[in-house]
Amino acid sequence: MTEIIQLDEEILDGAPTINLSRRGLVCGLAAGTVFPFVVSGCTTNPYTGEQELNLYGEAQIAEMAATAWSDLKSGTPQSSNPELRNTVLRTWNRIEKATPKAGEQWDVAVFDTDDVNAFVMPGNRVGVYRGIVDLAENDDQLSAVLGHEVGHAVYRHAGRRMTRATIAQTALVAGQVAVVASDELRQYGDLIVGLGGAAVQFGVVLPYSRQSELEADRAGVDYMYQAGYDVRQSVRLWELMDAQGSGSRPPEFMSTHPEPARRAAELTNYINAKGYALI
Repeated sequence: MTEIIQLDEEILDGAPTINLSRRGLVCGLAAGTVFPFVVSGCTTNPYTGEQELNLYGEAQIAEMAATAWSDLKSGTPQSSNPELRNTVLRTWNRIEKATPKAGEQWDVAVFDTDDVNAFVMPGNRVGVYRGIVDLAENDDQLSAVLGHEVGHAVYRHAGRRMTRATIAQTALVAGQVAVVASDELRQYGDLIVGLGGAAVQFGVVLPYSRQSELEADRAGVDYMYQAGYDVRQSVRLWELMDAQGSGSRPPEFMSTHPEPARRAAELTNYINAKGYALI
């Protein structure tokens, strides 16, 4: 079984997550044009009102995701079980109305596979697998999954993730330029570049991904509460997830997702602090 929401924020395999080519980055660094470009990427999130660093427009990344979504829907069997579909859509309609993106056009697909998974793609596209519906003991737990997905869309995590990938590659190229320019460092070039790549992966990319998951978890609980669902069931959901396949998970520092036990604990603290319930 795959971990829940393993596909969160994914756009498509092999999709360009960086607009600037390696040559363009090098030329930009030399000309001093890359970093002003990054600084100018600060925008206001229309749903949260927060300032964020995002170099990619929503329309741009939605277009990038369109082909992947179409391919996924044509290549993965969709459920014809009316009870299953009604469960998902009933819960979806209720939770979506309680979010900042209420009333927007969404495409929700219910896939007929055992994957314990759900995901969101840019462009308001949500996929839910039969496996996660079967795992959920009630609509409240399913609403936690669906609210989480909307949380990713509200916080525009896909664009922010791509932005960080762009900045990370810019930093790596800058380091490579420095190595090439230094007679003393040139002999250690491969080692330095390799260590730099690992540092970016484990020190920037993966921690950011895990923080995005926790942020979407909290948003999902907010929407659950506003929709009248039992927020305590979000904790129960992650307890169920923790009981599955713990031996097959990589250590958290190597994963895009926090450990289920940590997510349950974080949600417990959040729910208590917000006064939604007492756990």
